[in-house]
Amino acid sequence: MGDLLFFSVGPRRGMRRAVGASAWYERGCALEAGSPTEAMGAYRRAIAGQPDLADAQNNLGRLHHDQGALAAAESCYRLAVCGNPMVALYWFNLGVVVEDLGRAAEAIEAYECALGLDQTFADAHYNLARILEVVGRRANDDLAIRRAIRHLSQYKSLVRTSATRRR
Repeated sequence: MGDLLFFSVGPRRGMRRAVGASAWYERGCALEAGSPTEAMGAYRRAIAGQPDLADAQNNLGRLHHDQGALAAAESCYRLAVCGNPMVALYWFNLGVVVEDLGRAAEAIEAYECALGLDQTFADAHYNLARILEVVGRRANDDLAIRRAIRHLSQYKSLVRTSATRRR
């Protein structure tokens, strides 16, 4: 055993701060365009540091979705919704992936949740109109088709309004 009286201490050094979750999230955002695999790793580190960081969950889900890993994308989108259920984009992304997985009823519900949070979400109106039309035609359901037409006209109105603002 060493003797504390003869213990030599080197120069004082400060401890390095660990990289925070928000820094990992920002790194993931910066890496997405050029290196999606590294971006996924950064988002995972951000989530490890802050599991309720919904934006990181959503972005990680989108990257999984882009790679065709639909089950992993769905999991990430659901965690994003759990982290912040008041963001329409998270519900929309969940709707897209469950629709891709062939679960139309869940997709309709997710799109409706997105629109319940943001009535001006044009893409959610379009996707909901499209899926309601398909479901309505299959089931010969006039109500679903009328709802599809209503959402399609809302989509067109929002797109026109958006185009007018850009001029």
